[in-house]
Order: sequence, then structure tokens, then C-alpha cells
Amino acid sequence: MSEAIIGGLIGGPLGAVIALLGNYFVIRDTRWGREAAEEQKAAVTLLGHLRRMRAEGRSLTGWYEQEQFSEDCMTSVFAFRDRRVRMRLTASVQLITRAAMARHAHGDEARLAVTHLAAHDIRECLEARLDRKRLPKPDDEWTQANNDLHAFMARAQVEMEEALLALEVEQEAADPPDVQFGGAS
Repeated sequence: MSEAIIGGLIGGPLGAVIALLGNYFVIRDTRWGREAAEEQKAAVTLLGHLRRMRAEGRSLTGWYEQEQFSEDCMTSVFAFRDRRVRMRLTASVQLITRAAMARHAHGDEARLAVTHLAAHDIRECLEARLDRKRLPKPDDEWTQANNDLHAFMARAQVEMEEALLALEVEQEAADPPDVQFGGAS
């Protein structure tokens, strides 16, 4: 009889502790699952904004378009709970809009280079976050563009113009000149 009483006294509190721990883990895992689902939905939305910008030729030429794109993207960015992820995604979105603003000074090719660079960084950050991995180190070019956008865009424009000239020279060398054989007519 005393063994049953002692067992009840020990088992009762121990059973309550086990039940509380079980409830804690269920609630924690539910919260993590909900956060992961929200982040996944935000990632899909953010990638959709980038795809729409690229596919529809949305060049963000006007102030309103730039603000709208930035607000749409930032709504998705704020769904991420990790501060470092939000900061990195915010920097890439701002890089895209700042490049759109500076395209008149540097040209569309430079804007496209920066947009591609920022979109690539966004995709890498989202992939790392959704896989629960550490954020990748930003590319050196991304860091240069983020630190001094105008210098990066000027250099990118010059590099693209040089590449186009080299391509034209290569094409001219590959195409033989038209030789006309003429005779007396």
C-alpha cells in the first residue's frame, strides 16, 4: 500500500512535468512550422516580383514604379524573422531600385548588371534561409555595388561597351568581305 502511495506521489508530479514538456515541444514545433510556412510564402512572393520585373520588362523607369516595386518586395522581406536575412534582402532590393534611378547616368546595360547581381543575391539568401543554412557570404561585386553604386555602374558600362566592340571586331574578322568578280561587260 505504501508503495502505491509513494508511486502516486512520485508519478503524479513526474507525469505532470512530462506532460508540460510534451506540450512545450508541440507548441514550439507548431510555431516553427508556421514561421517556416510564412517565410516560404514570402520567398515565393519576392521571387515572383523579381520574375515579373524581368519577364514583363518592368524597368522601373518612373518614381512611382520604383516605389511600388520596393514596397511590394519589402512586404515580403518583413516576413523573415532573422534580422540578418532581412538586412541582406533589403540591401539587394534597394540596390535594384537605386540602379533604376541611376540608369540615366550610366545606361541600361549597367542597370541590368546591377539588377542581375542583386537578384542573384536575393535567390541565394532565400535558398539558404529556406534550407535553414547560414547566409552565404556576399559576392565581391555585390559588395562593391552596394558600397559605391555609381562607380560600379560606370565600370560595368565601360566593360560592356568594350565587350560589344570586341564582339563587333570578331564578327568583322569572321565575315569575309564581299568580293565581286567582274569582267568586261
